[in-house]
Amino acid sequence: MILSKVYKTTFAALAIAFAASAFAIDYGGALNNSSKLKGKNFSNLKIDQLDDLSAWVKVPIKADGSMYFTAEGLYEFELDDTNVYNRLDLDLCKFQANFKIDPYKLSVSAGRFSYSDITGIILNQRADGAYANFEAQKFSVSLYAAYTGLLNSALVKMNDHPADAFKHDKKAVYELAQKYFLTSATFLLPRLFTNQNFAAQVMGAFKLDGKSYNRIYASAGFNGPIYKTLFYNASTTFAMQSFDGSMDLANLTCAKVSWFLPYKDLTLNGGVVYASGSHGPFEGFSAFSKIDAYNALNEPQYSGLLKFSVSASAKPIGVVLVYGGMDLIINAASSSMKYKGFQYNLGADWQIFSDLKAGLNFSQYIDSDNSDLSKVQISLNASIIF
Repeated sequence: MILSKVYKTTFAALAIAFAASAFAIDYGGALNNSSKLKGKNFSNLKIDQLDDLSAWVKVPIKADGSMYFTAEGLYEFELDDTNVYNRLDLDLCKFQANFKIDPYKLSVSAGRFSYSDITGIILNQRADGAYANFEAQKFSVSLYAAYTGLLNSALVKMNDHPADAFKHDKKAVYELAQKYFLTSATFLLPRLFTNQNFAAQVMGAFKLDGKSYNRIYASAGFNGPIYKTLFYNASTTFAMQSFDGSMDLANLTCAKVSWFLPYKDLTLNGGVVYASGSHGPFEGFSAFSKIDAYNALNEPQYSGLLKFSVSASAKPIGVVLVYGGMDLIINAASSSMKYKGFQYNLGADWQIFSDLKAGLNFSQYIDSDNSDLSKVQISLNASIIF
């Protein structure tokens, strides 16, 4: 019944798009494999096998490609130690139109598609909604609005308040996610001065069922070159979080520096992320999308922590990418900050053919307070596009 409701509209839209288009239809698919061994140490590693098969189609509506419809369906199989999970999803179903009236540009999207805030930490997921971006010579303005209640909760996870957390049925093939209304407005000034870009954004997440849990995020950020191939990205966000009438103020601040070198496509990165805990005027920060802040077994979120990161990547040969990184975690849940843990990862990706890719990754997190939260993970990944 759920699948019928979700896909009925999609199939109708596809039929209309096919009928309306007199141009070539593009389509394809991909098969992805992820085999993981993970546990708190090397002596208790358990397997987690994840395979997914996706198929996509793109239907041009105008010959110049400025207007089109695209959709992608997904089947996912997971074997977690002794449990088997099967999941279905429609992870993309979008109408896109781009208009150009010199010197202005307007792009409009509607349907199910991914969206990210300017930090990439607060909101970074797909939802059902609409997006519009107006671009002039010296500024651009974009608006976004979406609904999450038709998503598959097994594949798109969102942070609820612990006192009213969403209960997910892990065995469900397709279970409707919690109902939120999302809205965002973004103002961008490109090349404000010396090629520096400024962005301001206001975003809201409003819960539509259960106990009231609303969050409003006001963000501002700069990015651009420091010198030649040395770039930076910095932002700060003040969040107002309301649960059943109580209002809390929280902060998320991020900064990253990247240096792109011509030798072997070498890239060096350094960064810091601060997510407030309960100290001073702030309470614990809560992002909307559920994104692990570091690789502990308890899947910690961006709240009450300070994280310092360094990473690097290079291509020793054209078809192989090697990378590695380290993170130092500071517990900032209260005013007395203390060392929390350390993690590192090493990996390589091999582009065997244009449509065949394989990768190997090793990572380890070591918790200083509780060894049960430490985590070792070895991942072997492969994907083929057809």
